[in-house]
Amino acid sequence: MEDIVEVATFGTTFEAKAAAAHLEAENIRSSVLTDNAGGTIPSMSMLDGGVRLVVAGQDAEEALQILDQIFTDTDAADETSNA
Repeated sequence: MEDIVEVATFGTTFEAKAAAAHLEAENIRSSVLTDNAGGTIPSMSMLDGGVRLVVAGQDAEEALQILDQIFTDTDAADETSNA
């Protein structure tokens, strides 16, 4: 059985799925885990600690690097557009 590692936690399923799409573009399989009553009560995710993004243990380091780059680039773009 393969180890599963949580690489990020998000406030919404949309954010987690967007991050998962970035990982998939880099050939890293991931899963979005949430407990939100099948999508009928999205706010329940926050009661369980947020929406979790998980990957295989062997991909965790690379996934973290990719996510770090994505968020660094996004933060830089936000700062530029607010100037």
